[in-house]
Parts: sequence; structure tokens; C-alpha cells
Amino acid sequence: MWTPEGKWERSLHQLQKLGQLSAAAHGRAAAAREGLASIGGTSQGRSDHIAAYSALRAYSQAADLAYLRASTRLLGRAASDRHPPAHLQRPWRVGSSAPSWWVAIVLRPGAVWRSIPKGALEFELGIPLDHPAVAAVTTQAEELRASRLAKYVRGSSALYEITRMVGPDGRRTPAGIRIRPGEEEKARQLHTDRHRVWDRARAYGDAAQVLLVEWRNGATT
Repeated sequence: MWTPEGKWERSLHQLQKLGQLSAAAHGRAAAAREGLASIGGTSQGRSDHIAAYSALRAYSQAADLAYLRASTRLLGRAASDRHPPAHLQRPWRVGSSAPSWWVAIVLRPGAVWRSIPKGALEFELGIPLDHPAVAAVTTQAEELRASRLAKYVRGSSALYEITRMVGPDGRRTPAGIRIRPGEEEKARQLHTDRHRVWDRARAYGDAAQVLLVEWRNGATT
């Protein structure tokens, strides 16, 4: 029978493995992206490479999401003084030849926005709030929330405006959209925040993993 200490040791080991899986999947996707950039033309080889890259990117995002959810789940269990789950969900194991339907589903990023932690679970572990491991989780959670905010603000009328030019013949051209004058820097930052959500999910998982180890070791300073 598993003791409470044994259960936590098992779960933290699973979380560590998820972190390693997430980092490795990101590395493979990044390498595939670099390889794709070096292939020119419209050859069948390029088409195959695009499909392989899409599959690897989807798997990387699935791994990041699993890592984010698992770390948040374990922080919640620790904060409420409950036993950890027996198993942490891992992403479906696929390679560069994953089914196109699966890739299409995973690359819809809705799940990651819903999985960003809303509360400050790191403050409920009984560890001083100025502990470096607590501060690291707080920082990464704030970064994730900035990404979520950027997702909803991007494209808003506060930053963009519709343009409709009049041609030489007096007819209006089709409507377009542009960044409002003076809002270019803010728009660039929102774009960066939104697209860095996956990097920030991994960073949050890494920080949560360190904090949970400190908590299990009885950190008080």
C-alpha cells in the first residue's frame, strides 16, 4: 500500500517526466521548423515536411498542456492537503505522422487558455511568500495571465481600426484593418504575449515542480 510520502514521490516523479517530455517535444518541433525554413519551392518533399512539422508542433502543444494541467493539479492538491492523484495524464503518443484530424484538433488553442491558473495556489502551501520558489511560480502565473489577456484584447477596437480607401474613380476599396496610430508597440507586445503562451506553460510547470519539491522537503525560509 502506498504511504502519503510514497504517493507524493510517485506524483512528483511523474511530473518530472512530463516536464522532460514537454521540453523534448518542443525541441523536436523547433528543429522541424528550422528544417522547413531551409526547404524552398513547392516540392512534394516540402509538403511532407510541412505535415510532419504540424504534427510535431501539435504534439509539443499537447505535451505543454498536459504539463501545465498536471502542475496546477498537484499544486491544488498540496494547497488543500489532499493526496495526489494516482496518475497524471500524459499526451497521446504520436510521431511526425500523426493523423491530420488529430493535429487539427490539438492546434485549436482553446484548451490552454482555460487551463491557465486563476488563483494563487502557491500562497497556500504554508511556505513564506518571499521564498524564491513561491516567487518564481507567481511570476510565471502572471506571465501566463498576460498571454490570456493578450488573446482576448488582440484585434479589439482599442488597438485596431477599419480602413476604407477611395480609389481614383471615386469608388471605395474593400475594407481593411490597421493598427491605430501610436498603438504599434502595444500591439507588438500583445502579439508576443499571445504566442509565448506555450513557452510560459513549460516555465510554469518547471517552477511549480521546484516549489512542490521544496514543499515536500519542508521549506520554511
